[in-house]
Amino acid sequence: MYKILSLDEKAKIIKLLYDNKSNDSNAMFALMKYIKSKINADIEQTEDRFLLFNDKKKYLFYTIENDAIYIKILLHDDKVAFTNFKYMEAEFKSYIEEMNLLICKEKIKNINDSIKNNMWLDFKISEYGNDLHIIASNDLSCCHILEVIFKNAYFIQCSKYFNACPNEYDVFYVCTDDDIEYINKGYKNIIDNKYSVIIKIKVDDAKNYFYIACEGIEFIHKEVRYDYDFTSLYTADKENIIKKYDLKKEGDSWYQEKENSHKTLIFTDKFFNRNDTIGILFRIHKLCFAKVKYFRTYIFNFETYKYDYKNGFIQTELWDAEFFKHIDSGYMIDLRFLQSMTVYEDFVDFCKELESFER
Repeated sequence: MYKILSLDEKAKIIKLLYDNKSNDSNAMFALMKYIKSKINADIEQTEDRFLLFNDKKKYLFYTIENDAIYIKILLHDDKVAFTNFKYMEAEFKSYIEEMNLLICKEKIKNINDSIKNNMWLDFKISEYGNDLHIIASNDLSCCHILEVIFKNAYFIQCSKYFNACPNEYDVFYVCTDDDIEYINKGYKNIIDNKYSVIIKIKVDDAKNYFYIACEGIEFIHKEVRYDYDFTSLYTADKENIIKKYDLKKEGDSWYQEKENSHKTLIFTDKFFNRNDTIGILFRIHKLCFAKVKYFRTYIFNFETYKYDYKNGFIQTELWDAEFFKHIDSGYMIDLRFLQSMTVYEDFVDFCKELESFER
């Protein structure tokens, strides 16, 4: 993203960077062409410098290695702006804000397009130093397929874990002025959108969006595999799950078609082959990675049950489970109850409650 570093009022020079790179000629050309379109100007090259001009304005663009992009104002029809360079700064800030918004919208579109074929993705904040990193996958225990980097994030209203359905809606959006006004009302004008990118994230079954304010956004769409040794990739369990939930394979995907409802994509064949019983069972019930991870880790604290209308709760095998009985508390936890819990912090509190019963 473009950012003005300094103004030299005496020399009439504006100094700026693009994504903190000091000598980015491509960024200089892009900005120069954008301003050209705004003021209906021509471009002439003089050695390693470029003159942008019309009858009223004349700007000289050039870069200096290991320093910055420079714009020298040679002529301007607004005599006040030419005399008081603060007015000139406002003009170029406007160009830069417009350029940054266009760049951000294009990147957001590319992110949404890259994940649109996924029925379901789990997201996780994987790192937060100067930059915020969010990764996404069908199963975060074995890999991620997307990493979104929010540069110099200074405002974060986002759960550590969340999930979304990219093939049903766009997950990432650029905030409108109304969104920014809404955030600032609740957080005492914390958002300064002069050089900021404010992103909102649509989360499955959540009432509100998540918001992140930063100085720029990048993404990597590439599968990154982890070293994870599943110990319960039971072929028999998988066959039983297929029969119980009447799953049908078409191409490289598995679908479910219930009476009086549309055919629904459940998971890909790659997910099915790589995953364990809990991963597959929880995906069918649309449970996020945080819940998968917790029950994988503490499965020894639970017994598995299903319900029979004549005989009540009947203990069963993991693949057939519809309820998890927490041994220490005696709580009978319905998978539908876990599905209804959409806020990560609420699930953390629920886990702490279970752990309070440990003997």
